[in-house]
Amino acid sequence: MNDIPEPAKRRLVLLERLLSGYDEKTITSQKIEQLTGWSSAVVRRDIAALKIHCGATNGYRTEELRNHLEKLFGEKKESLKCCIVGLGRMGQALLDASELYDTPFKIVAGFDSSVNKTEVLSSSFPLHPTTLMKKIIREESISYGILTVDAEEAQPLTEALVDCGIKGIVNYTPCVLSVPPSVSVENVGLLTALETLAISL
Repeated sequence: MNDIPEPAKRRLVLLERLLSGYDEKTITSQKIEQLTGWSSAVVRRDIAALKIHCGATNGYRTEELRNHLEKLFGEKKESLKCCIVGLGRMGQALLDASELYDTPFKIVAGFDSSVNKTEVLSSSFPLHPTTLMKKIIREESISYGILTVDAEEAQPLTEALVDCGIKGIVNYTPCVLSVPPSVSVENVGLLTALETLAISL
């Protein structure tokens, strides 16, 4: 997977989701283009990068392609624990992340610099002050951090997460985070998404 470009990885993750609800025995790159908007040439290139054999006379055998993708991403996503860092409006909205239900990802802790928030807010998982991050993250073997703090806290808390052994960060802040090569960052946000769309047109 490390030799597959990031945009292709994102498309393949979405393709896995698409195929989970696709009932036909085969699917063509043209059909995937109709359903997703990706060009058929891009689809063929992405699937070829997987170096798997699931081709049919016309297209790909749906079940085999789906199984390959599920196995590929399943190996990466097995029982991964996550934490939320920052319990402001965005962090609070993620306390009930229903889209993670029935997935290998599980939020097991939340952190905030305000002890009051950790005591007042209700959640299905424990909430802690950020002073306990290192202890809790290591005890719980948490792999991913979801960063939703204010801009001035973003880099210091990123460095704290890295120091705790976090492998990846979902960045909801407007900041460009500085991390070592061993840590991955996914930048998420309305402005980022709109600017990406704008330069793609």
